[in-house]
Amino acid sequence: MGRKTLAIVIVLVVFGWTFLSVKSAVQHGLLSGWTSGPEQLKVRQAVLDTSDGTVLVVEWNLTEKPLEKLVDGRDAVFLFYPVMVYLPDEGHALTQGIPRVNLTVYPSERRVNQNGIDYTYWYYDTPGFALPKVGMVRAVYPLPQNVTGGRIELLLDALNDSRCSVVPVVFAYFHGTGGDEIEPDHLDLRLPLRLGPDFPLFGNSTLEVLLDFNASHWVEMHLGERGGWVRVETFNVTLPCQGG
Repeated sequence: MGRKTLAIVIVLVVFGWTFLSVKSAVQHGLLSGWTSGPEQLKVRQAVLDTSDGTVLVVEWNLTEKPLEKLVDGRDAVFLFYPVMVYLPDEGHALTQGIPRVNLTVYPSERRVNQNGIDYTYWYYDTPGFALPKVGMVRAVYPLPQNVTGGRIELLLDALNDSRCSVVPVVFAYFHGTGGDEIEPDHLDLRLPLRLGPDFPLFGNSTLEVLLDFNASHWVEMHLGERGGWVRVETFNVTLPCQGG
């Protein structure tokens, strides 16, 4: 083997080991300072009044840094919003119909089928003793790789009783950066739900919904164990005062 050939082999070996070392470091979260942070996530929202009801539009975009291409990263979006208030012997809905979330992902502009979004329903507490619970829809969508952004359209079709109510909608975004820790790992949110004047329970008053968001649990359940960061935004949407 000539000296030139040997030099090329050595360069390739060194490059290969360097590449593998950097890739391993990124996957283990050791270079998190070189990956995109929550401040790189751009989130915009708008509320539209349509013939079908009030539509909350949330658009997001995340520019990844070059090192993140080495990570087997997966992101996910989470959406939480209230649809019912109930006491042990009665309950009243805020919106009608089944959950209707339209999701488009970029850059492909592919429309996600409703079956691709995982919906669950859960009752959350309000402060105090023997006070009402609030039923919330929880929508989760694990994003395919190479998705750089997306657009969510959430239809909130108000009922006559719920007119003029102000409904909190929580948008949470998880970005995988390697490792096995999530920051923040856990969030306790107090969401103000302002009920309209005609709502049968606690009308014209405000309830606080105690939303316990265990980020590690949600991410592991839908993406497996992995590390990264979570950013949460809350939007307060006013339902039309003319009723549904």
